[in-house]
Amino acid sequence: MSLAAVTVANSIAGLSVSGVTLKALDEIPEKVDGRDCPIIYPNPDGFLSNLDLEVDSFGSASAKKTVSYNLNYMYLHSPIGSGRGLFDKYESVVSSLLAFFDAVISNDTITGCVDIQPQDATSFGPVSDPSGNVFHGCIIVLRVTELVN
Repeated sequence: MSLAAVTVANSIAGLSVSGVTLKALDEIPEKVDGRDCPIIYPNPDGFLSNLDLEVDSFGSASAKKTVSYNLNYMYLHSPIGSGRGLFDKYESVVSSLLAFFDAVISNDTITGCVDIQPQDATSFGPVSDPSGNVFHGCIIVLRVTELVN
C-alpha cells in the first residue's frame, strides 16, 4: 500500500487560479509578505489529518482499500490593515477562495487520487503565517479519496 498525498499536493500546486499563488509541500514559506498574497500553501501545522481506512475486499496485505484523508492548506489573501477598513478586502477574499474551490472541483487532472473535494474553510478571518504575521484568510480543508491495495 502506498498513499499518494505528496503527489496530490504537487497536483494541487500545479492548478491555475487567477491572481493566486499556489505552493507545493517543498515551497511552504517561513514568512509571507503582502506582495506574496494571495497565496495558498500546505498548512505546516497539521497538513494531513482525519485518515480513514475501509477494507473493500478479503485478504490482508493484498486487500483492496479505500483511504480518505484531509489535506489542510493556509489561504492568506492580504495583510490585516491593508485596506481602508477591517472588511474592505472581504469580498475579494471570498471571491479568490471560491475560484480555488472551482479549480479543485472542475479539474480532472489532479493525480494520485480518485476524488478530491473542498470540505471546509475554517478559521475564516484573521490567520497567521508561520512567522506570526496576520492576514485575511482561512484554513482550507480538502477531502481526498484514494483506492489502494
